[in-house]
Amino acid sequence: MKKLTSARTLALFGMAGALIGLWSATRTWITVDVVSSSVQIPRIAIDGATAAASVTAVSVVVLAGSLALLIAGKIARYIIAAICLLAGATVVAAGLGTLRDPQAVASTTVAEATGLAQNVGEYTLSAWPAVAVFAGVLMALQAVLVFVFAGRWPAKASKYDRQAARSSAEPKDQSSRNIASWEQLSDGEDPTAGRK
Repeated sequence: MKKLTSARTLALFGMAGALIGLWSATRTWITVDVVSSSVQIPRIAIDGATAAASVTAVSVVVLAGSLALLIAGKIARYIIAAICLLAGATVVAAGLGTLRDPQAVASTTVAEATGLAQNVGEYTLSAWPAVAVFAGVLMALQAVLVFVFAGRWPAKASKYDRQAARSSAEPKDQSSRNIASWEQLSDGEDPTAGRK
């Protein structure tokens, strides 16, 4: 169970959701056969990036956030989780909005392609908006799991942290102590401070 709720596993989980969201945005969501007596118009295919531009943007955000989760500190983990939760909700809303009313989502694109004010035609949905909803659910679920389990993850220590460097073991032999003293001088510290 501990391995399933580790930072690495949850980061991979979020990355999977983001990649599925990005992939769905490149596919055709809506196909429109426009009915017009005045002009013959070919079939219009509307991809996810056009139908719901937010899906691509927030998927990239979740992808970056999932990668950052691997190196983030304690507070940053919760900030990343909040952002990923909002991103997942955005993707779910975009997918459901397309499934509910494809004509409203496609109206601008169809109007630009046809030049007609009224968009009369047959609107056919593919399965890709539902795939986007699934991706959004994965993103949101990852965020919830991070909120629940991030407090149990070990704190990230920086090798450049001064406190970590000071807490390292004292050199054992005289030559190592001399080198350590020179390094302290180079850092602007007094190697004799604290000695009696």
